[in-house]
Amino acid sequence: MRTLTLFFAAALSCLTHTGVQAQPRAGELRLLAAELPPYTFQIPPASVAETPGVDQGLVYEVVSEMAKRIGHTGLIEFLPWGEAQRIAQTQANIGILALTRTAEREGRYRWLAKIVTDDLILVGGQGIDVSSLDKVKDRPIGVLGRSGAETLLRERGFTRIKPQPEEWLNARLMQQRRIDAWLAPRLMVIYAMREVGGKLEALNFGEIVRQSEIYLAGSKDLPDAEVQKWEKAFEAVKADGTYQRIVEEYNRLKVVPIADEMRRRFGQPIWEGR
Repeated sequence: MRTLTLFFAAALSCLTHTGVQAQPRAGELRLLAAELPPYTFQIPPASVAETPGVDQGLVYEVVSEMAKRIGHTGLIEFLPWGEAQRIAQTQANIGILALTRTAEREGRYRWLAKIVTDDLILVGGQGIDVSSLDKVKDRPIGVLGRSGAETLLRERGFTRIKPQPEEWLNARLMQQRRIDAWLAPRLMVIYAMREVGGKLEALNFGEIVRQSEIYLAGSKDLPDAEVQKWEKAFEAVKADGTYQRIVEEYNRLKVVPIADEMRRRFGQPIWEGR
């Protein structure tokens, strides 16, 4: 059973696992990720340690297995989510994980492999009616910045959107009742609440707004041959049982909460005025 250890003593032993040792080969797909647990994340994360720790996550591990099958070095770079998307949309030969496939994003990327399907779900605090998005249109609502959830709310005319750089901040704001609702993939909600030591019973799970299909995507001008190579690798990962093993492992994931005082980058000042 996988347990996430977030104490610095354990973290120090993990630093050599990061991409410091690996170097990308000339011409191979540059793979980008962000702090999107449980899909892609680091222990300890960049918000805790100056040098982030072990790279992991359900999507991270599946893509790493795909990389092995095509002779890719497996190097996956972690960047802020907005920056990763900007690079993938403006530079050639980029892969990005884990990206939700939406109508708004459809023409901006090549879609290499659907790694997992999640629910984009509306949650609220106790006593908040989250049976539909319309019920919270005039309430402060948290989302991940530069996400499909944020785009959806803006398209529907929501004006009290509170985007955050990472989902754990939305979990904390829910605990503090500084937002009334939160729109995010179900697995990310569950992870983020556990990351801040919150109780899922304190949340009111409401409308499933849509399915969130989480992909390994690529630059829109990626050659067909490169796309097909990754598609075949994903089929191989599923065929030999590796995919199911990874999914089952993350279904048993234990999350150790991170105390607020351990956070370096995202302390109280970032919440001011939100």
